[in-house]
Amino acid sequence: MYEVIAGILLFVTFLGLIYYCMKGGNLLVGFIGIAILWCIIGMIPMHTVVTDVFQTSVASYGGTIAIIVFGAWFGRILVDTGIAGYIIKKTVELAGDKPLITTLLLCTVCALIFTSAFGVGSVMAIGMIVLPIMFSLGIDKKTALGSYLLSVSAGMYLNIAYVSQFFAVFKSIKYTDEYIRFAIVATIVHTIVMLAFITFNYMRNQKGNKSRARAWTASMTSSSQGGQSGRLNFLCILVPFVPIIMVALFKWQPVPSFLMGIFLGLLLTKNMTSYQIAVEKVQKTLYDGIADSGLLIGMLYGVNIFQAAAKEVSPILQDVMGGIIPTSPVVLVAVFCVLAPLALFRGPLMIWGSGIAVVSILQSMGFFSENFLFALFLIPPVAIVASACPTQSWSMWGLSYAKVEPKQYIKTNLPWAWTIMIIVEILAYTMIGSK
Repeated sequence: MYEVIAGILLFVTFLGLIYYCMKGGNLLVGFIGIAILWCIIGMIPMHTVVTDVFQTSVASYGGTIAIIVFGAWFGRILVDTGIAGYIIKKTVELAGDKPLITTLLLCTVCALIFTSAFGVGSVMAIGMIVLPIMFSLGIDKKTALGSYLLSVSAGMYLNIAYVSQFFAVFKSIKYTDEYIRFAIVATIVHTIVMLAFITFNYMRNQKGNKSRARAWTASMTSSSQGGQSGRLNFLCILVPFVPIIMVALFKWQPVPSFLMGIFLGLLLTKNMTSYQIAVEKVQKTLYDGIADSGLLIGMLYGVNIFQAAAKEVSPILQDVMGGIIPTSPVVLVAVFCVLAPLALFRGPLMIWGSGIAVVSILQSMGFFSENFLFALFLIPPVAIVASACPTQSWSMWGLSYAKVEPKQYIKTNLPWAWTIMIIVEILAYTMIGSK
């Protein structure tokens, strides 16, 4: 009788978590609150709660937090030294007075930059360079914002700092050569759909707008150059790719790879001409990088605590949900593809929302491998949420900056994001999930 009552209470609180997340509730508070409730419902011993659920779960996550912090720091280096602005300026100059070509090249370059740059601050800072360019070229605001956010999300598959977040949930997963091969293919697919999105919307808008736009000259302000008035070294264009190269080709660990990128970024932008300049730049970018990633880290700590609580009540969860959830991996992939919009508004397919409860339940069932669940839940946050959901932190900034309504943003981007989700989800299952 106790198991039945406990199972019902767990299911009701699970639905409550979904509602709370989709209403925009604070995720850290929500995850800790539901963890406490589940420990009470499951009658977990106090010693286990304070030791395993709230201490060990958080303490064991230190290595991944370091990767996230160094990734955000590196992102700030790219922005504050002027490297990102320099690359964007050269792209605009290369395209000339051709709005469509300029937009296609800009978004492709942004996708490449975000394979390493990380953090909401970096997205906002680069967006404040890129979006005005597209506006002045005559690109309508919903297309400009939608294409920029699609370019940001396109870089996430390869982004070491972003992918490392998932290691909090899938402990056995690593950033391996096998994963890199998948991530490259996923990035290419995502980018192709993004380019189709830009071309389609541009051609459609041109039918009703015959005015000719003038190419905007990308200017480098003193802030975007890191205080340097001279031209940056052309080798700066290689800096965004240093961490990935060091990890993929030289098998370095992520933190020293980011440090190498940070060092080269400072060196090639003449921010190491004196000890004082170097120290000031290091301190500012590190501080800003930590500020960019602080809330994310708090949320991930909450995820770890909640997961530890879910592990303790997993036998009850399996009894309650075991007969509802499909046990066939192929069927589950199909369900995810069909119901992809449920990742919007922190819904049950969004792992960094109410979806963490779904992950915990699937893990407790024991039917699916870590590789499969990782492949399954990696895609919705990138393809749907980062590409079409107004609750994503940098999307909220972009909507405010471009003055685009959330409903218009979803209507414009979701069909394309859904297409990306289906293609990349199938690729993820084939290349890494079926292992």
